[in-house]
Amino acid sequence: MRKLAELLFKVFLVAFLACGTLLVFGQILGLILQNGDLIIQSADWFKNPTIVLSAIFSLVGFSLNYLPKKKNVNEQDKSMSGS
Repeated sequence: MRKLAELLFKVFLVAFLACGTLLVFGQILGLILQNGDLIIQSADWFKNPTIVLSAIFSLVGFSLNYLPKKKNVNEQDKSMSGS
């Protein structure tokens, strides 16, 4: 379960960063071209998906704290031997 959560965290983090980057670069391009409609359109296209993706990856990251970590074989051996 933890591996799945870690994979989802990475996927949603990359998707969030990509979407946020597209939002910012679209607005920068609008500034360079002095095109106000492009700035507004960039925000319309990418703002909501960026917020949703950030919320999802934040929840997955928060839940990772509550999933048990995988123990090393050496740690399991020590706990079984009582040392």
